[in-house]
Amino acid sequence: MTPLTGPALWWRLLVIGGLWGSSFPLLRLVAGEMPPFALAACRGAFAALGVLAFLAVTGQLRGGGWNVWRAALVLGTCNGWVPNLLTALALDRIEAAPAALIHAATPLQVALMASVLLPGDRPGWRGVAGLLLGFAGIAVILGPAALSGNASFTGGLLILISGCSYAAGTIYARMARPGASAQLVLGQQVVSGLVAGMLSLPFNGIGAYDQPAWVFGVIALLGIVTSAIPLTMFLKLLTRTRVTDASMVGYIQPPFAAGVGALLLGEWPAAGVLLGGLVVLAGVWLATSQPPPAKAPA
Repeated sequence: MTPLTGPALWWRLLVIGGLWGSSFPLLRLVAGEMPPFALAACRGAFAALGVLAFLAVTGQLRGGGWNVWRAALVLGTCNGWVPNLLTALALDRIEAAPAALIHAATPLQVALMASVLLPGDRPGWRGVAGLLLGFAGIAVILGPAALSGNASFTGGLLILISGCSYAAGTIYARMARPGASAQLVLGQQVVSGLVAGMLSLPFNGIGAYDQPAWVFGVIALLGIVTSAIPLTMFLKLLTRTRVTDASMVGYIQPPFAAGVGALLLGEWPAAGVLLGGLVVLAGVWLATSQPPPAKAPA
């Protein structure tokens, strides 16, 4: 199959990156209300319910098998409860936009892992240049004072570790190619919610779930709109494009995190953030617009 490139790839990256980027300010909105283990558990539960309803309505509830559930165990950890917990912990210490910007280093981590584990997905010169340009855009957005004040070292480190976890999950999904993306997302969210839920009881207690309705409303948005939907799209995208191209969603998340954060939290981005966002998008274009390899003559 010829990898997706150009507009067919870009609009998918924008939708996935936009939805995932919006999760940072939403998480920050409720991080101070609900303890991290309970928050990760509820997020996984709402995501699982959303995917379950979709599969039931579309008649896709059956399918998958052991390969899908085995992958769900791995991805439910690497892309589920571990990064959800780390992000919830971090966003009690760091603002939404800087968190998303630090998380944007994930494509570099994916590219590094891919160069070792996936020889067929090693980025060419345009891919490397796009990654470097995207990283330069992130540096512009961060600016000289980005890691001072609210952007604490501990919060930033937690976001970096969560990015490593996402990168490992991305590489695994590409190597394993379990298929059945909707069933896989269901299994992943079930694993994520169950593990986080079991951990929440000894660490947070049952009282952690005694929250006002608006908190659960925000978590429902987190679970369904900013988790289940983009994750289903992302796993499908991994079967149709290079892993380094798919990982560029990490560079698209910060502008959306900054925009939604400004509207919800009053954290308005400076001019440097807007300029850096343009540089990031230029890097995404450079890395993902390389033409597919020429077919050998028959």
